[in-house]
Amino acid sequence: METDLKSKTKVLLNLLDNLASILDKINPENFDEKFQSALETMMVIQKIKEDLIKSYGKETLLESVPELCERAKLIEGKYDNIIESFKSTLVKLEKEISSLNSQKKIINYLR
Repeated sequence: METDLKSKTKVLLNLLDNLASILDKINPENFDEKFQSALETMMVIQKIKEDLIKSYGKETLLESVPELCERAKLIEGKYDNIIESFKSTLVKLEKEISSLNSQKKIINYLR
């Protein structure tokens, strides 16, 4: 039982590290591909986590492997950073479009 917990948590930690790596590589050009890979990895992580909680309980799991919580928070932060990055890109694009529309109106007015 103890060996099973150690092996599954090791797999879980490796998957979390892999997910962090995927999230670090996401950019607008590869978003669809990398985000799909991140979602698939998250589904595997969720399944293993549910199995561990069902077998050992949440408290035992957190006491045995406290770095799981730390890595999960790191992943959450990475998702937040991606959202903020894409939001700022969106705001820049909105400003550029607005500026272009204003220029177009001025050109039409001058005709």
